[in-house]
Amino acid sequence: MISLPPFGAPARPMIASPSLTTALKHAPLGIAIFDRSMRYLAHSSQYLTDQGLSADLPLLGRVHYEVFPEIPRHWRDLHARVIEEGVELREDVGDRYVDRAGRVEWIRWSMAPWRTDDGAIGGLVLYTEVVTAAVEARLRLEAAEARYKAVFDQASMGVARISPRGAFQEVNDRFCAITRHSRQHLLAGNAAELIEPEDLPGAQAEVRALLARRIDTYAAERRLRAGDGELLWIRLTVSRVQPRGQPAYLVAIIADITVRKRVEAEKERHEGQLRLLINELNHRVKNTLATVQSMAAQTLRNEPDPVTAFEKFESRLLGLSLAHDVLTRESWHGAELREVAQRALAPFTAAAGRVSVEGPACFLPPGGALTMSLIFHELATNALKYGGLSNVDGTVAVNWSFDPVARALCLTWVESGGPVVDAPPARRGFGSRLIERSLRGELRGQARMDWRSEGLVCRLEAQVPEPTPPSPELGVVASLDERR
Repeated sequence: MISLPPFGAPARPMIASPSLTTALKHAPLGIAIFDRSMRYLAHSSQYLTDQGLSADLPLLGRVHYEVFPEIPRHWRDLHARVIEEGVELREDVGDRYVDRAGRVEWIRWSMAPWRTDDGAIGGLVLYTEVVTAAVEARLRLEAAEARYKAVFDQASMGVARISPRGAFQEVNDRFCAITRHSRQHLLAGNAAELIEPEDLPGAQAEVRALLARRIDTYAAERRLRAGDGELLWIRLTVSRVQPRGQPAYLVAIIADITVRKRVEAEKERHEGQLRLLINELNHRVKNTLATVQSMAAQTLRNEPDPVTAFEKFESRLLGLSLAHDVLTRESWHGAELREVAQRALAPFTAAAGRVSVEGPACFLPPGGALTMSLIFHELATNALKYGGLSNVDGTVAVNWSFDPVARALCLTWVESGGPVVDAPPARRGFGSRLIERSLRGELRGQARMDWRSEGLVCRLEAQVPEPTPPSPELGVVASLDERR
């Protein structure tokens, strides 16, 4: 009895005998033995079963190509090559074959020549195995992997596969673009290295919860340090994946939200500034109304004649308005003392050279600018009625010194050339009280009146606060006011 070689092994010399036929009948593989004309000498039952044929179908003596006319040309050429050249051929993965019913099958095969006693090639031995199920499963897996790869690589968001210890196992192009790190750098590093240190404890706590299966996924907004050193904001979603029989890993999906975060921060800043603006305007409106109310009450209380009272009140409102003009142009950041003086005294200088203003730069806060404007207005009004500006020859000299380190301001108002002053006024009017109270309240200062015979000398001493940065929103309001 002739034994059969293993699948794909060289065939020994053989003849088609009853004992060989019996041995092949129960072989677990599809085996067929042909002569040089490709006539069947023997075959296994599994061979017929694999072909979808009856196990008792007579094949001996029949030509292979007559039984299976659908056999493709390239297989026929391979048969001829084995018989003519004596080579052994095989296909271990699977060869596509369409049978007479149009079904697609995948065949793993091996063919080798068998030789006669004198060494001549007597034909070939064909081993076949239907591996359609395995090949189709492999093709489905490859297709799924291809789809996964396409989705992974072409995703509009950054995607990374990360080990439980934080090592990057796979990253797509978008992930590299967002983080601004090369793929090589990421795969050699750890995810924890990208996260801003302040955000790292929260991220690690979420990962521990994932690995402990307390949660399946989590989403958060995190800060990352990009490859170029810039701080980025990302929206992050992390999920735990547990393939059957394989270690768990994490899938991280990120999207760059840096621009959105900047807009939100800018919006929050503007909202804060707007609230500050509203509070500041409320404060200023209340202060202005309180000032106007006080001026009205004092003017009417001390001036019995309604016409005169109206003129005084209107004149004081004009002085307040002139100071507001300067502050509005400066976004209510404050104003230079020189400009405040010039604006307040402009209506009282009918002739050039009657009023001189000299002194170094001194920037006043908003309240201080209003105070000094009212003080200048009161002093000029008094000078116009009774002092150095009440005739055509008198003058007023305004001079000051300012220590920028100590923030100390010393200002003198000197009148000369006016009517001779016989004695100080019998009573202190509202103007004097306004000067003293305003200076004491806003600039923590004091005023001293010296009624000399040649004219009034008023000395003002004050503490000027440090200037504060201008508010952009107040600048917008100022520009709108100017257009009106």
